[in-house]
Amino acid sequence: MIKVKIGLLLLVSMLLLDASFPTGVVAQGSIGTERPTTSTSSYTISKNTFQVEQGFAFWNDTTALDGLFRLAVSERGEIRLFTSYGSNSTYLGAKVNLWEQNEYKPGISIQASFGNELSLVNYRVSWSQKITEKLGTTFNIGKADIYYVVLALGYSLGGKTSAFIEGVYDDRVQQFNAGLTYLINNETQLDFSGGLLTNDSYFVALGVSRRFLYKSTNN
Repeated sequence: MIKVKIGLLLLVSMLLLDASFPTGVVAQGSIGTERPTTSTSSYTISKNTFQVEQGFAFWNDTTALDGLFRLAVSERGEIRLFTSYGSNSTYLGAKVNLWEQNEYKPGISIQASFGNELSLVNYRVSWSQKITEKLGTTFNIGKADIYYVVLALGYSLGGKTSAFIEGVYDDRVQQFNAGLTYLINNETQLDFSGGLLTNDSYFVALGVSRRFLYKSTNN
């Protein structure tokens, strides 16, 4: 019961914190996703949008299918639902953009995920920084059952294709990932990625993400 109350308090607090920020954030021109990286950027999805991010991964000799559903509730906040279809695991979450990344000024966000009975299962702080016109970095620090850090570099290959590399560290296992994303159009992205872990695991993944506008941005 205590975990339920803490989870509810954190979820409500994050949404109230979001509501305290001034509006005026410019909607992003093309879809921005949290696939296929383990890291998450400081960005939240644009106001009046709903986003679906689906992925299929092959881990050693098993397969996994998961989905992330993101709904903008304001210009700086979103609610999220993550589900792993194979394990029937579902997590409710919220993300709030505290400082918008602008040119070479970093962006910062906080997010949290809640499991059964709204118990807190994961939280993290995300920091995003533009380095050059084509290169950017993202740093995460958070805690699930143990603390972890993630560092990612993203590079625009020109046109509609981008590449990334990232490292994930915690006390139990370290992970190195790399991959590509391709924009079909402003609303749709494809991704391909793979990773190696120090516990002799590996994965290869494919994904697709789609953004939907549910209300005119002029309103």
